[in-house]
Amino acid sequence: MNVEIISARPEDTDFIAWIVAQGMHMDGVPPFLKKHGARDDTLYSWQNTRLLRCDGKLAGGLISYDGATHEERRKNTWVMPDGRLLSSGDVPETTAGEYYLDSLAIVPEFRGHGLRRMLFDDAVETAKEKGFHRVTLICDESYPKLAHLYTSYGFVPENTFSYFGTLCRKMSLSI
Repeated sequence: MNVEIISARPEDTDFIAWIVAQGMHMDGVPPFLKKHGARDDTLYSWQNTRLLRCDGKLAGGLISYDGATHEERRKNTWVMPDGRLLSSGDVPETTAGEYYLDSLAIVPEFRGHGLRRMLFDDAVETAKEKGFHRVTLICDESYPKLAHLYTSYGFVPENTFSYFGTLCRKMSLSI
């Protein structure tokens, strides 16, 4: 299998929205998410996304960014069509000094080939290049296999908090 990791482009917005929906365990892709990928001021911007191609087909992707930009970008991301700002809870997902892995998904037909790890490795390299010493993510507590996967990569469990009503655990990796 020929595998490459590339930077996303504005025209990849539908796939970026799919990544986010998968990361949040949504059955479908809300239309407002599709608009966010083409913008440069949202959490789910094409500028924050690396895509994985296998044999020329999109096979997955990872959205990651500087935690210092999270709060401002969150305000641009979670405003609903009626103007309401959805709240993810009282605890911030990420903060300044952290390189945050936000959403990751692999297309089902490509799972089981170590592609998730390739995306992690790519993000950690990016974090190092940008001068970060800490990479963070959150993991839904109802998916212990996912938490085990992150732990096997070296992430250390930290505090738990509610994120959009779901109990999640923050995990970190020192680099």
